[in-house]
Amino acid sequence: MRRLFATFTMMLALAAAAHAGGEFTLDWMTIDGGGGTSVGGNFELSGTIGQPDAGGPMTGGNFTLVGGFWPGIQTAGPGLLGDMNCDGNVSVGDINPFVLALTDPTGYAAMFPDCNILNGDCTEDGNVSVGDINCFVALVTGG
Repeated sequence: MRRLFATFTMMLALAAAAHAGGEFTLDWMTIDGGGGTSVGGNFELSGTIGQPDAGGPMTGGNFTLVGGFWPGIQTAGPGLLGDMNCDGNVSVGDINPFVLALTDPTGYAAMFPDCNILNGDCTEDGNVSVGDINCFVALVTGG
């Protein structure tokens, strides 16, 4: 407990000393919105706000990050594979919508008009079928 108190006191003293050196100014700043998707190997990164700067690629080691701006709402192709209720993640909440897409595609489209049924098409054959079940279960369970 004494060590924690001493560390906290030292941090407070350093902060006060740093502030005593003069007024802090920020000459410029940017908050870049937008984003895009960078893909490499097994990795895919989509970004939106908080990029250092939208623009050219940023590289380091084996990684490259390309900034930019979101192209707008995309209607072609599926979204997040396994995200059947379109909440942005794959979870147990996607099971009932998946079963509905599997058994009644028209009912799924009526209940989830803003979702793409192909989010459940793991086999990429153009429809949700029994062949997609194992892959979907693996996505939901993190397998």
